Amino acid sequence: MTTCAIVPAAGGGRRFGGDTLKQFVPILGRPVLAWAIERLLAAPELEQVVIAVPPGRVAETREMLRREVRVSRDVDLFTAEGGRRRQDSVRAALVAAEVAPSDWVAVHDGARPCLAPADLAEVLRSAAGSGGVGAVLCRPVSDTLKTVEGGRLRETVDRSGLFRAETPQVFRAGDLCEALDRAEREDLEVRDESSLFAPGSVTAVAASHPNPKLTSASDLPAIEALLRREHGASNEVERTVGHGYDVHRLRPGRPLILGGQRISHELGLDGHSDADVVLHAIGDALLGAAGLGDLGVHFPPSDDAWRGADSSDLLRRIVGRVRENGFEVRNCDVTLIAERPRMAPYRAAIEDHVARLLGLDAGRMNFKATTHEGLGPLGRGEGMAAEAVVQIERRRG
Repeated sequence: MTTCAIVPAAGGGRRFGGDTLKQFVPILGRPVLAWAIERLLAAPELEQVVIAVPPGRVAETREMLRREVRVSRDVDLFTAEGGRRRQDSVRAALVAAEVAPSDWVAVHDGARPCLAPADLAEVLRSAAGSGGVGAVLCRPVSDTLKTVEGGRLRETVDRSGLFRAETPQVFRAGDLCEALDRAEREDLEVRDESSLFAPGSVTAVAASHPNPKLTSASDLPAIEALLRREHGASNEVERTVGHGYDVHRLRPGRPLILGGQRISHELGLDGHSDADVVLHAIGDALLGAAGLGDLGVHFPPSDDAWRGADSSDLLRRIVGRVRENGFEVRNCDVTLIAERPRMAPYRAAIEDHVARLLGLDAGRMNFKATTHEGLGPLGRGEGMAAEAVVQIERRRG
């Protein structure tokens, strides 16, 4: 019999706000989702973990987890494309999971990074021994509850017997599938899997440790404090910044390659490789931040192996060397200095391409272009230059 964890993490996080989906927001240098998945992968009771991620972000999420999650045992980890609603994501993960109808499935929020191993073990034990359809981790309501009418307090609500439902929520795979099918037939939107089952059929397991969910930005400080205290992480993350600069002449008969994109222009940049000043500046910045020298050290112009080289390939190699030293790229800002051509039509493609090379969220890669106001060789259109600033970080120890 298999015990599987399913993580619906495809939501848009509308209540959180901002450009970054809340499951990818960094806390102590790692995305929230990475913290949550690491907890599950470390649990000896679980044999596989399946994550439902936003459409189009399966490969990106898989690569992020490969970089960010420390795996201490042999456990299967799968990613699947989720849907618009929570139930769509749970269903997609169930389809991707290698489970039988009688196997246990633990549904856990990807935005709950602080789940205690003891609470996970207890809810799994309670589900198996409940005699009902499953078990849910719950927390007694401790605040005084009031009804409000017309903006004024009315009645005090008796809070005895009131609990907040959290995750994990554990059910047999077959029962959960049937309940999701019933919700689809009845056109119900499911925000809590336990609500799919009859009253009295699900066991409540009182949580023994904090298990907050990241819902709004105001939740971040408390979650960070919990993780920091648990991991002794006050000095865990080492951050460094690097600056890069590159300049090349323009001449006829050469293609113009900038940010990995072929740009329509009558002149191209002259150089030993494809002379992509944008990627060269970023590469130099990365090498500088990691203390690894510069482009000339790693790809000397005297070496014919790099003649005509694709700078995207060079940057991939640089990122690999940075990672070999324990660092990950956290953001990049690059400025192209050129009189012509207009770069606005190419900006999105450059940002997307470079973000993928660096393993970044699109929102952490920024490309700008400016002129030299007609001053000097750059202002006369004799060449192009680029400057880049990057931040990288690694966990000590």
